[in-house]
Amino acid sequence: MRREFLQIAFLLMVACFLVTAAANAQGTDLFADLETAAASTTLNLSSSQKSSGSSFFKNEIMTQFSFSSDNNGGKSEPYHRHSYGFELLKRFADEVSTTSSFNVQTRLVFRRNYMHVGNDMEGETRPELFLEYHNLYFDLYNALDSWMAPEARARNLGRFNFRFGRLYLPFGLNLQTDTHATILQLSNDRNFGFERDWYAGFWGSVNDNLNYDLYYMLGSGYDIARKGQSGLLGARISLANKYLYEHGLEGGLAVITGERLSKHAVMRSHSVMAAARNGKIVDTLRVGIDGRYGRAVPGGKMTLTGELSTGKDESDDVLTQLYQVDFLRADRKFGWATQYRRFWQETLPNENDDSLIGELTWYMKNDVGNASLEWIKLNVEKKLSVQSGSPDTITTVQYYRYW
Repeated sequence: MRREFLQIAFLLMVACFLVTAAANAQGTDLFADLETAAASTTLNLSSSQKSSGSSFFKNEIMTQFSFSSDNNGGKSEPYHRHSYGFELLKRFADEVSTTSSFNVQTRLVFRRNYMHVGNDMEGETRPELFLEYHNLYFDLYNALDSWMAPEARARNLGRFNFRFGRLYLPFGLNLQTDTHATILQLSNDRNFGFERDWYAGFWGSVNDNLNYDLYYMLGSGYDIARKGQSGLLGARISLANKYLYEHGLEGGLAVITGERLSKHAVMRSHSVMAAARNGKIVDTLRVGIDGRYGRAVPGGKMTLTGELSTGKDESDDVLTQLYQVDFLRADRKFGWATQYRRFWQETLPNENDDSLIGELTWYMKNDVGNASLEWIKLNVEKKLSVQSGSPDTITTVQYYRYW
C-alpha cells in the first residue's frame, strides 16, 4: 500500500509539473507570488581552465594503494589502482545566454588484487585494464521556452531544465558533491549498489528558496541494460544555492521508488533472493533526508555532513546512516576528515555494515573552483561490523592530480 501511494504521489507531482508548464505557455503565472529564481546548478569555471570559446578540457591522473589487516583475504600483495582520465565540458550558446551543455568524464584504469574499498565498488568484476565512463550527460536549459510566451519565459528562468544521460542519483548530497576522485564517499553506492544511473528528467528552481530534481532512471547503474525492470522514479527537493552562499547550508528531502538491478542486494538476503523477479530485479523504496553545514572556525573551515535514509528492498527494511566532519586549513593546504557510516538490513544473520574512517590530506594545489587539484591522502577505515566475512582495517594511500 505504501509503495502504491508513493507512486501515485510521484505521478501527481509530474502532472502538476506539466500543468504548470502548460499554464505558463498560455501566459498564466501559477507562481505569481514567487520571485524569479536562478538555476539550481552553476558551473564553477576559472580563468586557469583550458578554454576554447565555450568548452574546456581537463586531465587527471590517480594512483592508489590499499592494504588490508587480513592481507586482502590471504593475498600477499596490496590492492592497487592507477588511471589516466579526462573531462570535457562543451557549452552551447546564442547571442544572449547558454542554451545547453554536454559533459563527459572518463578514465583508463589498471587495477590488481581487488578489495572492497569504498571508492571502487564498481571495480569488483572488471578486468585489470578497463576504460570507464563516469559522467556522460546533456543539459538543455530552459527547455520549455519554445512553448511559453515571452512574459512566461522571464518568470520561469531557470525553472525547467532538461537532463538526460548518466550522472549521480538524485538522492542525498551526491548531486552537489563531486566524489569522482575522493576516497571518502557518500551513501548511495552502498545504499543502491551504484551512485550513478542513466536517466532523463527535469531540474531547476521551484522558487527563491527551493530547487527540485525529477527523473526517470533506468535502474541498471553502470550499464545501459533492460532486463525486465521497470526502472526507478526519483524526486528531490533541496535548498536553493543562496543558502550555501549566504549561510553555508545545504540540504534536501528525496524519494526513489521502483525496480532496480542489484546483484549484491539479491546475494546478501535470502528473502530478497526469493522475492526478486527473475532472480535479479529488486523492488526498491528509499526515503531520505540530508544536510551539510560549513562555517569558518579558528584556523580554517569546519563542515558537518549527514545523510539518513530508510526504505525497503523487497520486504526487507533497510536503514542507511552517514555522519562526517571535515576541516580545511585557511591556506587550503591541509585538511582532515572523519566519517561514520552504517547500513542496516533486517533478516540478515549479521544485520550491520558499519565503519569508522579517518583521513588526512595534503594539498599541493586546491583551487577554490576545483579547476586545479593535486593531493596526497592517507585514509584508514576500521570496519566495526560486516554483514559477511570478518571485520578488518583498510589503510589507503592515494595521489591525485586534476588540471
